[in-house]
Amino acid sequence: MLRAISFFRRLTRLAIVVAYVLCSTSLAQTIRQINDSSSGQPVMYPSYITEYAGLLYFRGSDFPGGTNTELWQSDGQTALRAADIIPGNAGSSPSYLEVHDSTLYFAAAGVSGGPRLWQFTPATGAALAPGSASQAGNPEELISFNGQLYYRAFRSNIGLELWHFDGASQTPFDTFAGTGSSLPQHFAEFNGALYFSANGTPEQGSELWRYTGTGVPTEAARVYPNNGSSPEHLTVFGNQLYFSANDGVHGRELWRFNGSTASLAADIVPGGPASASNPGEMVVFQNRLYFAADDGVHGNELWSFDGSSAQLVPEINPTPDPGNGDTFLMDSNPRDFTVLGDRLYFAADDGVHGRELWSYDGQTASLFLDINPGQYGSEVSELTVYNGQLFFSADNGYSPGLGALAPKVFALAVPEPSSIMLAALGLLILLPPLRRQLSA
Repeated sequence: MLRAISFFRRLTRLAIVVAYVLCSTSLAQTIRQINDSSSGQPVMYPSYITEYAGLLYFRGSDFPGGTNTELWQSDGQTALRAADIIPGNAGSSPSYLEVHDSTLYFAAAGVSGGPRLWQFTPATGAALAPGSASQAGNPEELISFNGQLYYRAFRSNIGLELWHFDGASQTPFDTFAGTGSSLPQHFAEFNGALYFSANGTPEQGSELWRYTGTGVPTEAARVYPNNGSSPEHLTVFGNQLYFSANDGVHGRELWRFNGSTASLAADIVPGGPASASNPGEMVVFQNRLYFAADDGVHGNELWSFDGSSAQLVPEINPTPDPGNGDTFLMDSNPRDFTVLGDRLYFAADDGVHGRELWSYDGQTASLFLDINPGQYGSEVSELTVYNGQLFFSADNGYSPGLGALAPKVFALAVPEPSSIMLAALGLLILLPPLRRQLSA
């Protein structure tokens, strides 16, 4: 019996050591740079990172200075150019990548003209979408809704308006009649309709509009009559549509729309029309709405809203007000919110490390990775989840043979507990009752 108890003591110590080592190893983050598979050099200036057909697609360049910007793809290990629309150093500058009807759509310039609607499949490559040659110019903010592709685009005889593409033709809605523009933007789907900011009436400004998929778009709510509230950052939370808006009374604050009525959700900086917290960059995490806002005291920081009130998350940049008007030094400016597992990841500046990768677990905000040590930071952005890992654009500083570069594309493996570690932890849980049984 004594030998058995002694054995279990040794086994307990071993399990503690194994669990400690594996837990420590799991916390060591693994970051890798995604390079061109043919040259081994970095792919630079990545943006619009989007998952499609089991791969990541993005806009990138293999030339220092950002020229030759084309469509690239990556399997998470290496990258290769997916399409070379304008061969040479010019580049087509693809943007606003959106997956619709098993096809990747984007805006890009062609050899003979400015940005038009393009489409890409791995089987057929890149090609102008039907109707692009004579229809919408400079398509932006592409979104798939109700079986069609929607975007804003320009044509001289109708201005900048909402367009839709059914796979065969591109058709505009002339919301602001004549050559004037309704300026649709900030698209979001809510309760089976497409919502956005637009101006449909002269001298009324932009308000909240919606399109149900039939008929024509209509105004959903007027927050600031005779001026326009300019809704931004439309995000669905708790079966309501939240957004930033200015009603001319409270300044730009957090608003919500329940499907019929818009109302003020939180007045973070009370004091009249000149006071504003300017909420933005909204995301839902752990049953709360998170966003960036400035309460006039702490600078632009991370905030949360539980459905009834807004709270400042522990301050990331504690730099005091310098007193010389440079209040931007107080801002952490959290951006690019992305949820992976049980954490919220984002870019922020704590006033010491520059703009780097941060995470928030619902209790504590912490510097997750200092990619480019020093005060300037890596300017991390474009956070995207793919195959359980976090991909992003960042500048880690000097690259041998190429000198100082602008951002490149990186992958970050956020380790999960391994099966061995879970077994070791399980053993720690099971050993005490086993030992008690032996001692009984």
